[in-house]
Amino acid sequence: MVILHIKKLGIEHLQLPDIKENICIKPLFITYEAGLNLTNGIVYNLFGIARHGNAFMTYQRKSFLSRFYININELQFEYNFLLKVMAVEVLGKVIGSLQNTIIYAELSVNIVNFKLHMKDFRIIRFSNIQVQLDQTQLLKQLTGIILSPITSLFKNRITTSIADGLKEQMQTVMDDFNNEDPLQLRDFTTKLVSGLTGNVTYGLNLK
Repeated sequence: MVILHIKKLGIEHLQLPDIKENICIKPLFITYEAGLNLTNGIVYNLFGIARHGNAFMTYQRKSFLSRFYININELQFEYNFLLKVMAVEVLGKVIGSLQNTIIYAELSVNIVNFKLHMKDFRIIRFSNIQVQLDQTQLLKQLTGIILSPITSLFKNRITTSIADGLKEQMQTVMDDFNNEDPLQLRDFTTKLVSGLTGNVTYGLNLK
């Protein structure tokens, strides 16, 4: 239902945070330090989304907290990049994809205001990453030299900066999602609360 709501809002892609990094490139036997600026990043074409493994729910502080894993068969991302090597600047675009991405998420439902809140959303594993550069003539000559360090950068950053950006975007979607209450959270939480028995300090006990 969340994915359908994203489509309803007309969201074709999710924004990613800008990244600034220094990378080392090695043409022949010399190593140069280059400044890399990645801007206007987006994630799009999420394909094959399903829950991975078990989901768990606990009750604490007047909220139901759901913890679960999501498997995304494939997602694509893009960044504009500016590479500075000594006095030379190279502009281009990075196009990449991730396969079999596992995301860990924590989603809370507040029983007082019936709001969804994305408490955690991070990439914890992926089976493969593919990165390529757009093919201008200059980049054709530099692709082999700079593609490897850029790919390594994404392998390190995909679970931090990119995941943080996705979390913020998903919370924005949740905020709009809350207004229409398509999950009928009011009825859902009322039934759950009425079914609570025993000590709920450590979890949810339903009959």
